[in-house]
Amino acid sequence: MAEGVVYAHIGSSKTGTTFIQQVLSSNQGRLLADKILIPGRSRQVRGNAARALNQWTVGDPTPRAWLALVDEIEQSRQPTTILSQEFLCWLADGQIEQFVTPLGDRTVKVILTTRDLARLIPAQWQSALRQENSWTLTEYSHAVAGLSVRGERDPAYKHFWKRQDYGGILRRWIAAVGLDNVTVVTLPPSGSDPDELWRRFCTATQLPPSRYETKDVRNTSLGAASAEVLRRLNATETIGALSRQNYSTEVNGRLARRVMDPRRPNEPGLTLPTEQREWVGGRAEEIIAEIEETGVRIIGSLDDLRPLAISKHYQPPEDISEEELLAAAMDALAGYAAAYAKRLGTEGVAAN
Repeated sequence: MAEGVVYAHIGSSKTGTTFIQQVLSSNQGRLLADKILIPGRSRQVRGNAARALNQWTVGDPTPRAWLALVDEIEQSRQPTTILSQEFLCWLADGQIEQFVTPLGDRTVKVILTTRDLARLIPAQWQSALRQENSWTLTEYSHAVAGLSVRGERDPAYKHFWKRQDYGGILRRWIAAVGLDNVTVVTLPPSGSDPDELWRRFCTATQLPPSRYETKDVRNTSLGAASAEVLRRLNATETIGALSRQNYSTEVNGRLARRVMDPRRPNEPGLTLPTEQREWVGGRAEEIIAEIEETGVRIIGSLDDLRPLAISKHYQPPEDISEEELLAAAMDALAGYAAAYAKRLGTEGVAAN
């Protein structure tokens, strides 16, 4: 196999990954002109490859979905590849080997983006809702702190730390590709220049940041009222009966991302529950120490992982007034119906 470099941005989730992926995707033509390949026809193709690697067990052949991307990398003959997929941070040791080995002589350089816990927990919670879960934010943050009755066996605890155990993630990848090939990029503090994360990512990948457009890129997330509506929707039998694919397409994709997300500026924001605000400071210091212990290269500052003091009053999303929730639900219903009509090509057609 030809020599070259594969930059693997492995996540973690809710650390600016979608923003980075959107910038890469929107600049794909210019990147290719610069001899840089973004493999896979779509985000779904790359996600399917990462999921297949996560499902690999000893004795299985290397997943075909991943080998298809490897073939594309080889056939392109581009010297540099950038693959950004947050599911890659879940990989266990043997699964990482299945990722690395087919790439042959290419050098794999791993980038892990990170974020402070105070912002990360509410963000990861609303992301969990997009995956059919129905935990309240209060329940989720309590479990993340290891305070539920089930402790580390709690599904919410596992959901969070599977994605955000930076020390464990780094140790697994360092063992596979070497310390010199692993970099941590910290998400800038709230209120920073929106392009600062992109500049840090470009430092990690040796890209000239000013060459690539970021102005039309924005991330998606839910306000507190819409998040609570989605949480309650997930708890219904009708939604629970949907296949994973149908839920992903209709509820997460079309309802949450396209209809509910634009409502966010008019809703209360999400914030960390009061009970966990002291705990996140101590846990952040442990995380920083774990990262420092690995000796990886840092772009940004580990100080970015120290949560800022939160003065905002915590209002549990489940306690938002019924009037606010009804307004959010009605907007979601109307928006979804309008989008559905548009897909059918029946907008403006009178009913018989």
